[in-house]
Amino acid sequence: MFRKLIWTGMILTILLWTSGCGIPPVPIDLIKPPSLQKNTELNQHSTTIISLLPDGSRVLIPERGIADSGVLFSDVDGDGIDEAVVVYEESIFHERILKAALLKQLDEEWRIIWNAEGFGYGIDYMGVTDVNSDGIQDLLLGWSFGAGGNGMDIYGWINDTLQLLDTKEYDDEWK
Repeated sequence: MFRKLIWTGMILTILLWTSGCGIPPVPIDLIKPPSLQKNTELNQHSTTIISLLPDGSRVLIPERGIADSGVLFSDVDGDGIDEAVVVYEESIFHERILKAALLKQLDEEWRIIWNAEGFGYGIDYMGVTDVNSDGIQDLLLGWSFGAGGNGMDIYGWINDTLQLLDTKEYDDEWK
């Protein structure tokens, strides 16, 4: 009888071990980046731009603004040709760093020409508008601070690069 219980236990253990229940994936493994829109030239450019980011980077999609794919195309330097702005999260030694990059197409090839570190937990808003009325679009990046509100960085094209013009706090009720 004792021997029969041991054999039954061993068989059950082997069956459970070989067919067993898989460990369910952790939530972060289930989260996938949104797919880019299909059938557009912008989709092709977005894919190329995202591939230029550092390995292990994750493109951040703003909650508000005009960058549904995570890549914003607009003429930021006033030359009549659209540049690309992308906000991404880079992991360095288990530390999350938010970054924004401006890419320009030079000789038919996209290149990063400017980048800056962001603040907070993520990107709330990404857009362009002529804030200082100089005829050139200014870049607006709204960083999410969680319950602490949000902060807007306003960048303008000065001396062939983007420079921080102003920083403002805003809440969720802005229009």
